[in-house]
Amino acid sequence: MKDEGIAEALAVHGERRGDRVFADETADLSEEERRELESLIRVAERLERRMQPVDAPPAFVKSLGKELVEAAERRVSERERRHRITVISAAVAGAVVSIASVIGGVVVLIRWLRTRTEARQASTA
Repeated sequence: MKDEGIAEALAVHGERRGDRVFADETADLSEEERRELESLIRVAERLERRMQPVDAPPAFVKSLGKELVEAAERRVSERERRHRITVISAAVAGAVVSIASVIGGVVVLIRWLRTRTEARQASTA
């Protein structure tokens, strides 16, 4: 509970930045936990004041952008390939079912013609 409560309170503090009132989030912390939390918040605030914003080098930004575009294009082409495979598979399955239906129809027709021929031969004999 201790670590989770402190972590949650720190997260809330980080989101609010400067709004020191977050009593709801610290209500279930013990006095020791509150002191530890306040110490951590002071350290976080000092770090934030001392840290300077850093801009990424233009070459890195350009390289990262290129990599992201390439990754997106690969995902799109992979999705298109899977879609094509799905469509072709469905077409093949449909063709197999159609061929099986035709074969079944021919078999039924041949049997019907045989039984009809056999029935005629039996009646004439």
